[in-house]
Amino acid sequence: MRTPIAALGVGLVHGMGGSAGVGVLLLAAIPSETVAVASLVLLALFTALSMTVVTVGFGLTLSMRPVAAASSTFVPALGAASLAFGIWYAAAVWSLAPYPY
Repeated sequence: MRTPIAALGVGLVHGMGGSAGVGVLLLAAIPSETVAVASLVLLALFTALSMTVVTVGFGLTLSMRPVAAASSTFVPALGAASLAFGIWYAAAVWSLAPYPY
């Protein structure tokens, strides 16, 4: 079973991975090493903070009684749609299906 601390750790690792490109560009664009490190620290801090706020908002919304009751209907539909998209996307990558973009 995942603990809240473990979930936070997973979120932090994924957040750092998703923001790594922005961090590298940020560091490359700033000539001063001190300013670059301070900027990277601020980027990491506020990225983690903003992701936390959004995740808490989604979590609270999904845990409300009306949404939780309706989720038994829409979660399987979202799962099926996600699976269909993933299959189509993989087929498009392998040139087995049309990719309009």
